[in-house]
Amino acid sequence: MGRHQENPVRLYFHYDPIANKSRCQIDGCTGEIAGNHAGNLQRHVQRIHPSAFARLLSSIDMEDLSVPSSSSAKRPFSAVDSERTIDCIQDTEVVKKPRSEQFYITPNSLMEACVELVTVNGRPFSLMDDSGFRKILEPVLDIMGKSVRIDSSSVRDMVCDVAERERENLRNWLKGKLLMLKVDAATYRDRSVLGIHVQFTEGDHIVLRTLAVKELRERHTGSYISSVVREVLKTYGIDVKQLYSITVDDGVTIPEVVSLLQNGYAECSGDDSVEVEDQHDKEEHATEVNDPLAWGNGDGLLTLDIYETSGNVTGEIHSVGSGGPILRGVRCSAHVFHLAVDDALQDRSVSSLVSKARRLSEKLQTPNVSVFLRRLGQRTATVDRPSAWLSTHDMLERLCELKTFCQDMAPSIEELHLEGSEWEEMVLLVYALKPAKVTARLFQCEQLTAGDFFGAWLKCKIETDKIGGPFATLLVECLNRRQHMLFENEPFLAAVFLDPRYKVLLTEGQTEQAKSRLCKAWGMIQALSQNKQQSPLSKLDLECSASDADDEIEEMLRARERENGDEGTKCKTLMMSMLNAYSSEARLKREENIFRSRVLSHLRHQE
Repeated sequence: MGRHQENPVRLYFHYDPIANKSRCQIDGCTGEIAGNHAGNLQRHVQRIHPSAFARLLSSIDMEDLSVPSSSSAKRPFSAVDSERTIDCIQDTEVVKKPRSEQFYITPNSLMEACVELVTVNGRPFSLMDDSGFRKILEPVLDIMGKSVRIDSSSVRDMVCDVAERERENLRNWLKGKLLMLKVDAATYRDRSVLGIHVQFTEGDHIVLRTLAVKELRERHTGSYISSVVREVLKTYGIDVKQLYSITVDDGVTIPEVVSLLQNGYAECSGDDSVEVEDQHDKEEHATEVNDPLAWGNGDGLLTLDIYETSGNVTGEIHSVGSGGPILRGVRCSAHVFHLAVDDALQDRSVSSLVSKARRLSEKLQTPNVSVFLRRLGQRTATVDRPSAWLSTHDMLERLCELKTFCQDMAPSIEELHLEGSEWEEMVLLVYALKPAKVTARLFQCEQLTAGDFFGAWLKCKIETDKIGGPFATLLVECLNRRQHMLFENEPFLAAVFLDPRYKVLLTEGQTEQAKSRLCKAWGMIQALSQNKQQSPLSKLDLECSASDADDEIEEMLRARERENGDEGTKCKTLMMSMLNAYSSEARLKREENIFRSRVLSHLRHQE
């Protein structure tokens, strides 16, 4: 005999044992519940028929539940049965216990995560005090105890501590390294910042590190920017002798940056022969930088190549004129490429076509016209920035996509009319600019060497020349004209010479210039290494002095060797012989990694 069923909710259902289904008997309901479980039947009545469920609750007499019915007289009705029946009826909701998981996190990991939120992820410090974030954080902090405190103030202190540790690590890493300094300015609305970066090689990679991003709170004069750069260099303990080159953002700051470096050289060497402008001259040369981000027609973005000597090392190699630092202004190679494309776009016929295209794009952006584009599922037009030719290419490319729409709407909207020949010229212009756009994107690669840059430059010229047409021919001419400026830059020649893939493109005179510059750079490396530790030659002398102290003949020979020979001359001779041997080596394929070149590996080993 089955278990006695006591839940009155079954009064609303008819159970079919053959189909094993319970059919609801309430008027208008055709619901069927699988099985005859009271809990499932009760949930159906509670959710679908709340009024019937309320009547069911009110009809139950609590006192009657304690009296055994006739049908249940054969077995006692216990208090447990009564409680079970009452619970089944009166529980209006099925409450599930939330699932809890255990996880492991240390206080340090939690604090590092909060620091990452406001640094890497760019969240504001106020996030730590937001109510929603506190609901997540408070249970964790309660378990960790009062020793861990996290709020906007404490996280700000953590960021300062982490930043100081990172600066100390970077300071130790940069000791004795030959560095390229890069200074970039950015302006957005009423705020300006100055980014100061260093670049150097480490093993098989080019390393780029940001020293500081300083907000500029004064006029962008050369003297002010120089003072900011000087302060950052001092923070990291970078000596001016470590700077192989410096790239600044605008040419008007060049005189003041040169003055900065000369001051640094005079302070380091104590040489009074270095002439420095007085304060009156500095104020006359101080010029405000109006648009430090412009990629337009300005001839900014200059590079200064600095070579300094350290008093006792290879004076013959480094001395120029009065013995001061060698400062030479050259243009940034990537900017030269952009200027070449700008030169081609400044042609009268091309600029006229671009102006017409700009007016057409502005008309397509008006609400009355753009609504038709959206209805047709077309992308809206874009208007370029005249100072950025990449945006000009994108504007012309979008217009070519909307050519059919413009031709269809031209009879009713006069501003959308262009001649058929003008549309053809626009298509050719976009096609001719495509290799240049691909090359410009390639120049943004972090691991780009001078050889890679020059190879991309040559590839762009070849592909553009294959396209043909008046504008393509003009662009190739502009690239050739600007290419001469690159080869006037001795550091660029030295970098191309050290690239076994492209060194064959240099003339004999350019190769000699590159070798001379590399000898000077090698002297700088030797000077820096001697400042870090005692040179191997000096260690050998000490060992020989200890072992042969009584050998007067050996002492005499070493003294005569020092009189007749010069360490700097030997260094120059050794370096020049290495470069001559490298110059005669076979060319590497373009796919090879130049950092694995035999001569470069040997140079790094010597360093």
